Amino acid sequence: MFAKGVAMSSFLYQEAKKKILDIIASGEFKPNSKIWNERVFAQKLGYTRSTIKNAINSLVEDNILEKRRGNGTYLVNENVNNSFEIGDDSPNSFTQLVKINRQEVVNRVESFKLIYDNKDLAIIFDNKYSDFYELIRTRIVDNIVVAVQKSYIPFSLFEDAHRYDFSNMSLYDYMDFKNHKPTKFETRIEARPISDNQFVEDTIKLDKSKYAYLLFLEYRGFSDKKEMVEYTKSWYNPDFISYKIKVKR
Repeated sequence: MFAKGVAMSSFLYQEAKKKILDIIASGEFKPNSKIWNERVFAQKLGYTRSTIKNAINSLVEDNILEKRRGNGTYLVNENVNNSFEIGDDSPNSFTQLVKINRQEVVNRVESFKLIYDNKDLAIIFDNKYSDFYELIRTRIVDNIVVAVQKSYIPFSLFEDAHRYDFSNMSLYDYMDFKNHKPTKFETRIEARPISDNQFVEDTIKLDKSKYAYLLFLEYRGFSDKKEMVEYTKSWYNPDFISYKIKVKR
């Protein structure tokens, strides 16, 4: 198991990023409005300007902030409602999106273990790896389970992953720190029967008279080097999740 003492504080810019998200969630800035500059954030939060710069750049990459040449940094227009889009053009991490929508989110780690010599996963990763970490998390918003996720990452790329508490830090932030963050995704989506997975059925408690299926999303993440670094399976509560597809003509 991981050591809970190792978390976001290991990376100062991640710590600053979280505090900036808290400020955004508080409503300090309106959608499409200009945020404070790096100097002001540094003074208010007690970090160096270089740390704040890295935190802001990360939020720009997450599509939460937008830099406008010669005019500062702005909060991207948010769509505050009770559902969350998970389409390929909704790049914000789940936690950040819910935080911006000012709802309480909890990421609960159900299991984190090392799987040795798994042939099925090896095939998925084109037989480049044989050992993997399996991370199972539930995503809870306002005390309601909205998603169950099983993520697999190669052990040889992320050997020290067991040291980190992924209930408090983003898996992608950790992967970014290790220089293997996924930037491109291959996605498959389908409706799965609620009874498809017993753990998921027991965790996402739905009225079976209302729902017979869950939204199931499977994706493979590739780094800038075009290497596959992540395989994730997710089951979503249909009361809270919508999937957005954009068709190019």
